[in-house]
Amino acid sequence: MPGNKGDKASQQSHSSDDAGIMAVVAAQMQTSWEKKRKEKETRFLQTAKSDLDKCIASRLEEFNTAVAEINAAYDKFVFEYAQVDDHIRRLWLQLQQEQQKILTLSERKNKTVSDNDREREAGQVKGMAIAKKAVEDFGKLVASIEEM
Repeated sequence: MPGNKGDKASQQSHSSDDAGIMAVVAAQMQTSWEKKRKEKETRFLQTAKSDLDKCIASRLEEFNTAVAEINAAYDKFVFEYAQVDDHIRRLWLQLQQEQQKILTLSERKNKTVSDNDREREAGQVKGMAIAKKAVEDFGKLVASIEEM
């Protein structure tokens, strides 16, 4: 059995070498697996960042387009509003001018009517004076005929 002891020691030495090799291989596999996992994570993160950047750029472009459209619509509104406002102002000025013309015509008509009223009144007074004189003359004529 003394030979047996040597074999056992050799086997134990060989087993411990195998266990050491297995531990080294396991550690290398673990390191390799972690390295591959980190590389996959890095690729995933790079891809995700790239996709996110593309998405943000696309949405930013859409946003800028929408802002430009809104600004264009607002500019158009302001321009059209100014045109309408100018048109309304012109209409008010025309209305004011027409009112001034009506006032001027009304004043002229009033003056003409007043002048005509004065002339008519003067003519009526003159006519009444002539009629009175005629009545008086007629009365004198009748009185002179009666005296005769």
